[in-house]
Amino acid sequence: MRDNAELNAHELLLRLAGRLSDTQLWRFRDWLASGALPVLGRALPRALLHDRIGLTADEHSLLRGIGADPALTSSVLGIGAVPEPAFTFVAEAADQAATGDPIGVVLGATLRGREGLGEVRCAWRHAADGRVHRVVLVTAVADHHRLTGELQRMLRALGEHEPCVEVLAPDFDLSPYHRAALDVSELLCFGAADLATA
Repeated sequence: MRDNAELNAHELLLRLAGRLSDTQLWRFRDWLASGALPVLGRALPRALLHDRIGLTADEHSLLRGIGADPALTSSVLGIGAVPEPAFTFVAEAADQAATGDPIGVVLGATLRGREGLGEVRCAWRHAADGRVHRVVLVTAVADHHRLTGELQRMLRALGEHEPCVEVLAPDFDLSPYHRAALDVSELLCFGAADLATA
């Protein structure tokens, strides 16, 4: 039962990328990877209520599926469809031509040929206020929430304070956010899994 709740939580946090703040999202994902699902089940509905973030019917179902308090869950706003992302995405940061991408090099070297991984990609997200953020997109066959936590910790060790790591199952129904990021992303490396035939 816990495995299902963790899968639900990981999928819901994927769907909330670009809607929750980066600070909340990486912390919630870190809690999930660390086994703190009950804490996430209490904190996530409160964050959604506080920031007035609505959920689709499917997302409400996922929220209930992580064991969140039904009284809080029922108070979260309902929406008819996932909103379009409030960001634009590009393939590389403006300063990369001059300085390169040492973090991308480390990610590629670390994850190249790793079991259970398909593609490891990177895009750069631009917000309306001018902030630019790296988004790492990884296709993996299992242990999605644990891999997310591992990669977030790696990026934080490399100096990214609010890492954006999206670990996707091969059959994940891409949100508008993930589709926009993947459309322009650059390949960092391939893992060992051949997901083209999976």
